[in-house]
Amino acid sequence: MTKRPLAFLTLALLTATAASADVSLVERKSLAHDFPAKAKPDHAHRGASQKATGSQALIDNSGVKYFINTAITFSTSSSASGAMSEASYTHAVAATTLNGGTVSSTLNDAYDGYNTLCLSLNNTVATCETGNANFVIYEPSEEAESPIPATTECTGAVSGVNRQVVFPVQTVAGLNVNMWRKVYVPDNDSYARWLNYFQNTGGSPVTLTAVIANNLGSDSNTTIVTSSSGDAAAQTSDTWVTTFQSYSGTTSSDPRLGHVFQGPGAAVQLAGINFANGDDNPFWGYTFTLQPGETKIIMNFAVVQPSKAAAAAKSTQLASVFTNGLACTTPAEQTQIANFISAVPIIQVPTLNDAGLVALILGLALAAMKLLLRRRRTA
Repeated sequence: MTKRPLAFLTLALLTATAASADVSLVERKSLAHDFPAKAKPDHAHRGASQKATGSQALIDNSGVKYFINTAITFSTSSSASGAMSEASYTHAVAATTLNGGTVSSTLNDAYDGYNTLCLSLNNTVATCETGNANFVIYEPSEEAESPIPATTECTGAVSGVNRQVVFPVQTVAGLNVNMWRKVYVPDNDSYARWLNYFQNTGGSPVTLTAVIANNLGSDSNTTIVTSSSGDAAAQTSDTWVTTFQSYSGTTSSDPRLGHVFQGPGAAVQLAGINFANGDDNPFWGYTFTLQPGETKIIMNFAVVQPSKAAAAAKSTQLASVFTNGLACTTPAEQTQIANFISAVPIIQVPTLNDAGLVALILGLALAAMKLLLRRRRTA
């Protein structure tokens, strides 16, 4: 009987220690390249001499196929490493119409380049621009003579295929900062997720502004449907916004999209956002400080659905990640996510010379004695 409290204490300390460890998930594999059947030019940024984008294709459980850029052969502002060149359905779905009905349609052309990551070196939230000295775009393959290929991890619950694409570290010269990305598409749910990592490798605090730049397939017909605050305007206080390509006649051939930026009450919130009707190049950004040796993660979700209501419902669900959206993340990673409230408690383990440890042991001992006395009385 008396050994159980000490065993419980040991188990609690081991659990807390494990929660703070940075543990890799599963072995990584090299990626094969795939190419989207339909690729529309990035009208805002791409040149006429561009080559095709190498990509890893992953399909979620609703049949949406996401093309994740893994081998970039040209430099653009909306199709960098870890961004998506396209997302489309693999089969016909019940797409909503202007008059409230549905029509069977294989919706496609969600993106022309989505979720590019860059650092704004002057700490202003502005769209990523290639060739602009104020931006460092995440593009490790462009910098390295022998680029490290993207790998995969985290076996799917249904398919048995790895579901998370892991991109290599890019060192930002002059800032003592490393950044890297992971892109995840589940086979038992319907969304895509980005984990954007930032690590301070120096000895002084550093303040960063990370920007996410995009190019939507809806082009000049981009229309904001609604937001987390209930209006059709994007604000820094919103956790998500939904958009679609405005109807041509009574139908729209593009998917209805959700863009999930942050969770309510998180430590890091949007520092700026540009999202407007008729503008297919929205962008948003976050400003935060890293202490020496600290790593923080900025997380985003993409939602692709056949109806406006479904896009809003899924975005609402993902904005709260206590039970959703955290598959293939470790407890340590969950505590590093800065723009959503941590889904796991951060357990502070007392040191051996901490008076709190003595108090904890005494408290457990007293509880054990009370339990033992209670059992003797009832025996």
